[in-house]
Amino acid sequence: MSIVQVHNVKKAFGANVILGGVSFQLQKKERVGLVGPNGAGKTTLLNIMAGLETADEGSVTYAKGTTLAYLQQQVDVTSAGSMEEELRKAFAGLEKLAETLRTYERQMAEGKLPPEELAAVMAAYGEARQLFEAAEGYNAEARLRAVVNGLGFTEKDLDRPVSSFSGGERTRLRLARLLLEKPDVLLLDEPTNHLDLAAVEWLEKFLATWPGTILLVSHDRYFLDRVVERILTLENGRMKSYPGNYSAYLRQKELERVTLEKSYRKQQLYLEKETAYIRSLGTSEREKRQAKSRQKRLEKLQLVEKPRQEKKMVLDFNYAGRSGDIVARLEQVSKGFGTHKVLGNVSFEIKLGDRIGVVGPNGAGKSTLLKLLAGELAPDSGRIWLGPSVCPVYFDQHQQVLDPQKTPLEEILDACEMTVTEARTYLGRFLFSGDDVFKRNETLSGGERSRLALAKLSLDAGNFLMLDEPTNHLDIMGMEELEAALLAFPGTLLVVSHDRYFLSRTTNKILDISAGRARLFSLPYEEYLAERDREAEARPAATEAKKRLRREEENRRREEELARRRRQRKLQAALAQAEEEIAACEATVRELEKELSTPEVFSDYRLAAEKGEAMAEAKKKLSVLYERWANLAEQLEE
Repeated sequence: MSIVQVHNVKKAFGANVILGGVSFQLQKKERVGLVGPNGAGKTTLLNIMAGLETADEGSVTYAKGTTLAYLQQQVDVTSAGSMEEELRKAFAGLEKLAETLRTYERQMAEGKLPPEELAAVMAAYGEARQLFEAAEGYNAEARLRAVVNGLGFTEKDLDRPVSSFSGGERTRLRLARLLLEKPDVLLLDEPTNHLDLAAVEWLEKFLATWPGTILLVSHDRYFLDRVVERILTLENGRMKSYPGNYSAYLRQKELERVTLEKSYRKQQLYLEKETAYIRSLGTSEREKRQAKSRQKRLEKLQLVEKPRQEKKMVLDFNYAGRSGDIVARLEQVSKGFGTHKVLGNVSFEIKLGDRIGVVGPNGAGKSTLLKLLAGELAPDSGRIWLGPSVCPVYFDQHQQVLDPQKTPLEEILDACEMTVTEARTYLGRFLFSGDDVFKRNETLSGGERSRLALAKLSLDAGNFLMLDEPTNHLDIMGMEELEAALLAFPGTLLVVSHDRYFLSRTTNKILDISAGRARLFSLPYEEYLAERDREAEARPAATEAKKRLRREEENRRREEELARRRRQRKLQAALAQAEEEIAACEATVRELEKELSTPEVFSDYRLAAEKGEAMAEAKKKLSVLYERWANLAEQLEE
């Protein structure tokens, strides 16, 4: 049963059409991911659904009585109270219900009501208690503590005034309140922004069991895989729906692309051959009629749309040549700010060819570490040493390298000796075209600023890249281009990121920073996670039972994953076989259609009947093959 209906929603800003008649439905308890390039209109669509913007045409309809909550990317929580007071606003309805229950309980305990009134109060009490239990009123305190801890807050944070919170903390606070409110429909725009890895993992598990409907925008591919069960894509103002998680969507999209390209090439070849044949016909009346007939058939043909070439950022890092075997060494390095000690006695070594991912809780000192290595900060104590022939290049997540008053064109011209034409061509590789190059940097979107910072960074020759959250504000296509550029870079990499897919693809070691300490694991990200879990299991016996259950669950999941992969390989082989048979059968149908249209066949009754029977048999077989392919594809997505 649908709880949200979006019908023919259109939105344009001037001549720029963002939404070109978008329609879809959300079902009760459905978890859906919304993906698309930066600027495609994802946030605009959520704003329209939340009533913050008005559509030019179309409608958004919610089922009667539906409650809605919306997490925006930029949140301004204004409150004079503490964090706990702000969160308890989520329980306003529960507290009223609890007060009603207490009133009924007092009336029943006093024993002064006549039997008829007592019966009415008891009935009302029963109904109110049912509502309270359904809303998990008795678990409200436990839920509050679970959400606070899960999103990376501490017990001390509950007493802090909201006015003292940073922008990222306010976004997390807003998310915490929405989760406690438990609306029927939850709209989330980049909910993993400002969350560390532990909080993202917690949020995944929390949302996977969410009792309501979720529509979320995210560039976190792991997050999408673990949370959603359907993908909506928004591109060029149009929307498409794909069943399954993000990985399933990628497989379906690739199959669509391959199929469309094959169909387009085949049709173009057919058109060329037919056109050439028509031109080759003579001037006799019979040949003129034949040419006219074939030309009409071509005009009636439904043309296959030419596959779109997606605009991609073209990125490669300027390699400065080989460095020494030891790229950097930290010896007993400490750093603090005022009375707050961030890093204490940190020691480790970075070797040539290392590709190190830096992980840890928010505020642990990851950015501080990169600034120390880049020379942006000086250590309070200890020694930092860079090896011979090391050329470091540093990317700051806040893009402080960009002058807000300059334009992208001015940034590149000031950074490198280029002509205006060369600079504009170079910026075109980073998707800046037309008047985009003349915008003030301060007016650029987050994605545009990230691309400009990468454009400027790749002008610098280096062999030691230090990147602080380089995927921030990039869309998924931009992330993929960044990953490809890093994989092609032959130097050494140190990168801070909370994107697990990115870390898995681009790093071979993990530096874990927490509680002021740093530990270097000579393991890729997935193996680091397994090692971290093994270490957690070796802790005090008080949690042994819980750990044993988790270990058993992980073993079960691993076995299920192995079985799933074996099954997928078999299904993929069967699917490929079905596709080959479909292609052959389609070719047979086309050939028979062509033969049936020739005078030699349609003028011969028996031959035409034979060809007609063969055509019917081929189409019947094709229908069976289509059904088999659909069943196999459905099984593959399960």
